[in-house]
Amino acid sequence: MTDADGPGFETALSELEEIVRALDRDEMQLDEALELFRQGVGHLRTANRLLDEAEGQVEELIEEASGELETVDFDVGGSEEAAEGGG
Repeated sequence: MTDADGPGFETALSELEEIVRALDRDEMQLDEALELFRQGVGHLRTANRLLDEAEGQVEELIEEASGELETVDFDVGGSEEAAEGGG
């Protein structure tokens, strides 16, 4: 999946993996290594942003006491609130 602002998650992750492999080689010049590191940080930020966006789109299905199902936004820190509200 590609968004209008840049590469998709899989592309960013793949490019980041390539950079890590290149940085593992010993024969690289310092300026080249620093440039690859800078690019890697950019890909990491892109992947993190895309994960944050995906997390915001995930929903949970919660069964209410009445037996009806309700969808709520997924919140990693809010699982305690969901448990309190359901009981």
